Amino acid sequence: MILDQLFSTRSVENPATPLTGQTLADYLHGDSSITVNQQSAMTLGAVYACIYVLSSSLAQLPLHVMRKQNGVITAATDHPAYQLLHDEPNDWQTSYKWRETAQSHVLGWGNGYTEVVRDARGNAVSLQRHCPWNCSPVKRGNRWLYAVTDEDGSRAVATEDMIHVRALGSHDRTGVSVVRQHAETIGLGLAAQRYGKDFFEGGGRPTGLVTVKDSLNADSWNRLKETWAKAVASLRQSENKTLMLPAQLDYKSITIAPEDAQFLETRKLNRSEVAGIFNVPAHMINDLDKATFSNISEQAIQFVRHTMMPWVINWEQEINRAIFTPTERRAGYYAKFNLAGLLRGTPTERAEFYHKAITDGWMDRNEVRALEDMNPRDGLSEMLISVNATPASQLGQSPSPEDSTS
Repeated sequence: MILDQLFSTRSVENPATPLTGQTLADYLHGDSSITVNQQSAMTLGAVYACIYVLSSSLAQLPLHVMRKQNGVITAATDHPAYQLLHDEPNDWQTSYKWRETAQSHVLGWGNGYTEVVRDARGNAVSLQRHCPWNCSPVKRGNRWLYAVTDEDGSRAVATEDMIHVRALGSHDRTGVSVVRQHAETIGLGLAAQRYGKDFFEGGGRPTGLVTVKDSLNADSWNRLKETWAKAVASLRQSENKTLMLPAQLDYKSITIAPEDAQFLETRKLNRSEVAGIFNVPAHMINDLDKATFSNISEQAIQFVRHTMMPWVINWEQEINRAIFTPTERRAGYYAKFNLAGLLRGTPTERAEFYHKAITDGWMDRNEVRALEDMNPRDGLSEMLISVNATPASQLGQSPSPEDSTS
């Protein structure tokens, strides 16, 4: 009924409706065939690439449980949560896949939920990720809880047992989906994508205006639409792509070519806009139009500082809040991501960095070997200083007789 009213009163296919710019705009505005949601947004290449880059970048970072005690920081490998965070959070996921999936939920739905399952003594024994559409905070009396629905049914989870990472634009206790906040921009990209698909499915030919030599009545109008539909169907099935029309019809092309409509430029601009929404450098989603070697290197550093660091801190604080008890936090336990992997430079850059670190006396040579996944060597744990790279233990000693006579 709604479609009948549309075609009878507002459609550009109705000869009684003047073909004006306003009429065409109203017709296009009324087309709700493009739906923007989390699933459809992932079919847009730029959105998928941004979510993949951010999720995989966070997932590949080493995640350790550390302890700071008396000013000394050590890896707390004996803590029950170390294995869960670093290797295997549950029986069916690795640490990488858990964090990758949870981060994609944060970016797509605005919230990522992971339940901390504890034993009778209160130690974390498992981390169970929940889908954002099956989990939400609710208030019961004076206490907030998380309502969770899974294969075991519905139940409540205490706030202190839920790692809840939120996206920007959160209100109260939930985050707002990036896709929902920027539905129009993503919808433009989907529309351009669909336009390209329809254009090439139609043989790569522009549409046009069909005119008749005689006047039309209602029956003639219906027969004209049927004739045109058959002609278009035969065009799509025919190998020669020749449009056959009755003698009473005349076809005139009125649609501009995609290049004249700046179709490619529109898609490039939308790709750049989507990258900006997710704060991902354009070159990381294969948009290399304005990329150079120098600015890519600088953007890689900016990506770590201004894109990944906020997410890393968000995750660390949520993990520390939910995994460790107040007593454990006071004892110095905390979770820490290692960003060195993202900042790892070329062999030349690393050699220069290590050389300055060793000769300036704030790293020893065995620490450098550890960063390069090499075993320690005897005699390389002594600190050096920048003056001729002399061991610190020899400072202030008088020169040897051999040095005096030389």
